Amino acid sequence: MALDNDERSQNNALLKQHGYRWSKENNQWILKDPLGKTTTAEKALQAIKKQQKSVSTPAETPVNLSERPAILRWAQQIVRRHPLILDIETTNIATIDEITELAIVNIAGQVIFSSPVKPSQPVGATIGDIQELPTDTLTMAPTFPEIWNQIYPLLIQNELIIYHAAFYLRVLRQTASRYQLALPAVVSHCMMGKYALYAGVKATERDYKTHSLEDACSEFGISIGTQRASDKAEAVRQLLLVLANISA
Repeated sequence: MALDNDERSQNNALLKQHGYRWSKENNQWILKDPLGKTTTAEKALQAIKKQQKSVSTPAETPVNLSERPAILRWAQQIVRRHPLILDIETTNIATIDEITELAIVNIAGQVIFSSPVKPSQPVGATIGDIQELPTDTLTMAPTFPEIWNQIYPLLIQNELIIYHAAFYLRVLRQTASRYQLALPAVVSHCMMGKYALYAGVKATERDYKTHSLEDACSEFGISIGTQRASDKAEAVRQLLLVLANISA
């Protein structure tokens, strides 16, 4: 049964909201999913309905998708400016957060910098809270001052995409200060905040619910892999490209 114009418009709007796009190839209109793969409108709509049913958000939780178009435009614009994606792993001990690994990838997926970082605390006191970093690796790793000359130009000469930027920039500044290193203001964008606006789940009347990187990536079938900083930075990169409607 053919769709009327209103139903077709509603379906196309739903597809666009979830990152699908139409592309003309060989004089035919082809539907692409958020990862750039060819699909059909029927399969895409079924996938969207399945996603909506699997969302754990209570039915009464308000959802506002009015910010979504602006976030998609932001993603497209920022990708054209070739930012770097930064991820940091920390010890997470009490109120002291020390960097144990730092990775930076570019928008093309190349690892620009990746290294474990030896914390100032004894490794034996922190190893229980460190993900997938053996004691020997941390013991032999360079200290933060020893990687400073490599990461400093990258931090101040590029726009940075960071998931949970406020937290990781605070840890970065605290670590630099601990070693009496000065870090000027950096230009950064919080991917967690951007995704919260994209998802549109209201936490309060004024605020949007934030989501873990794992939950954000799972919506688009993006695998994080390990908890290593380079893998998580790559996942953030793919998430950004999906929102920008660009195949990773």
